[in-house]
Amino acid sequence: MLHASYEIWGVVVIVLLIGFWILKRGLARKSPEQGNGSNSALFNSSSRDHDIEHRALMFLMAQKTDSLLAALARTLEQERQKLGGVVRKPSMTDAIDALQAEANPASTHHHSSYDQILPMAHDGIAVANIARQLQLPEAEVSLVMRLNAA
Repeated sequence: MLHASYEIWGVVVIVLLIGFWILKRGLARKSPEQGNGSNSALFNSSSRDHDIEHRALMFLMAQKTDSLLAALARTLEQERQKLGGVVRKPSMTDAIDALQAEANPASTHHHSSYDQILPMAHDGIAVANIARQLQLPEAEVSLVMRLNAA
């Protein structure tokens, strides 16, 4: 009978040890999950704080950008007023027409002056006198004479 009681008590102790081990193991598994749950709650609140900070920074950046753009627009408008009118980008055809209109009167005047250089030089008039009479630089008169000689 003593021998049977030892066996019974041995089985009971082993069952209790296994039960404690399972219980401990179960609590150990739940603790990190609960810890992770609390960490996730902390993470969520940290994430919310980070989101609020991010939104605040984005708002401040948007305000700063708007103020810089407004200042730039004011500066551009002041520069336009200094120029005396509305500045516009002309089309390519308008620019070519304006350039040709400016070039035509000047070119006819210069061509007539340049056409007069050679006959005057053939008559024996000095370069300085030709330049003074045609109101051209002496270097241009001498250049035209050298080009004709070549």
